[in-house]
Amino acid sequence: MAQSSKDHTTHILDFKYDDDESCALTVLVNEVRFHITVNPKTLQKSSEKPLYYEYLEKVRGLRDAEERDEEIVEEQQIAGTGDKKQRSTDKDSAIDMTTDDESDEDQDSASAAVDLRNWILSAFGDVTAEWAPPDREPIECSLYEWYHGPTYFYDLHIKGGRLHPELLETTDDLNARIEKLVPRLKMPKYIQSIDLPWINANDLTVQSEVSLPEPAHPGKVEDKEGNVYFFKPVVPDEPGPVKREISILQKLAEKQLDIKVPRLLGFVSFNNSKTEAMGFLLSNINGPKPLTKLLKKSVPRAKRAEWATTSEKYVKILHEHDIIWGDAKADNFIVDAEDELWIIDFGGSYTEGWVDPELSETREGDDMGLEKVVKALEDPEGETYDVEETASGLFVTERPSGGVEKRKRDDTEEREEDVDGEKSKKRREDKGGERSEDEYTPE
Repeated sequence: MAQSSKDHTTHILDFKYDDDESCALTVLVNEVRFHITVNPKTLQKSSEKPLYYEYLEKVRGLRDAEERDEEIVEEQQIAGTGDKKQRSTDKDSAIDMTTDDESDEDQDSASAAVDLRNWILSAFGDVTAEWAPPDREPIECSLYEWYHGPTYFYDLHIKGGRLHPELLETTDDLNARIEKLVPRLKMPKYIQSIDLPWINANDLTVQSEVSLPEPAHPGKVEDKEGNVYFFKPVVPDEPGPVKREISILQKLAEKQLDIKVPRLLGFVSFNNSKTEAMGFLLSNINGPKPLTKLLKKSVPRAKRAEWATTSEKYVKILHEHDIIWGDAKADNFIVDAEDELWIIDFGGSYTEGWVDPELSETREGDDMGLEKVVKALEDPEGETYDVEETASGLFVTERPSGGVEKRKRDDTEEREEDVDGEKSKKRREDKGGERSEDEYTPE
């Protein structure tokens, strides 16, 4: 998320750890990129052990929390049909995910991840003051430059009883790690044949960023003619949801249904490619706010009733035209600056608490999620929904990031591969927009 502290703005670009308990954090602080590696073997070399043990406690707490989360998911799948469809893991932009004083035993994975990231970033106040002061002059950049800007690489050490960042010399290997974070996906021929422009990433200027769901990415972009779009990056390791969403958006455009939905306006090409896309361009929604943020008594009852009626109308129209929404939940409805309701995210999947796993990507699943949305609008304080299971799919079509990816290695896989290797456990937004406005920003 975008965290702010004393005018600092920090975006999380990537966060992962490996089986050796090393971790890597990539952040954008005041538009400057930092890649931080923490190796427990390096910390262990210090004669001052408390910080070393503190790190181990936090990374192991994160691992334990994720294992508990995964057990819950597996239990729910067993209770269903046993179909292990990918659940939605978009982060919910409406959630304030702060750490608290509860024991690690009760800590969820999102809280544990925030706790560990805060711990790492607490050492970088002087570094960011030097390289990324909050009063630095903003630099206009293209979408390509946003992903390929200069990066400062650091290792974390212990000196004088404190965490001490050490600047690393930039190498091809380190740059390759950052390059892996650039979204790109080869599109099938049926998508390539869609009669929409492919715009080079160098020809789009970034106007704003989106912090949720993670990873942060450019949001509002503008082309050379002054046309404004919303950029939605592809997710290379989740091609299915990307293709599903593009196909449904194109179908909706062809049918011209009476539904407020972002229009598919083009694709963002990587290096002038007409086959490999960094993302796609949607019509920009003015002043978007997830419906989840408006499920409260302070919102006029008449307005909530209007949104409930509209939401039912939208899903009914979709089903009448044999279109399954997929990930039905409150956060996949967006309210614009004029209080008009939009329906978003056609990448499919499901979200715990809104749709049962066995009903994923079915009419029944859509109806189940919709019913809970309507009940939440009618009685916002009636605990008819769980905000920790919501997510906004406007921003990223992905399994998207919220816990750390629970990938088990084969015994035959290389055991010595470091945290930035292919086998590392990459953080994904697993519980909903669990980004706290109180998450630490270097001061």
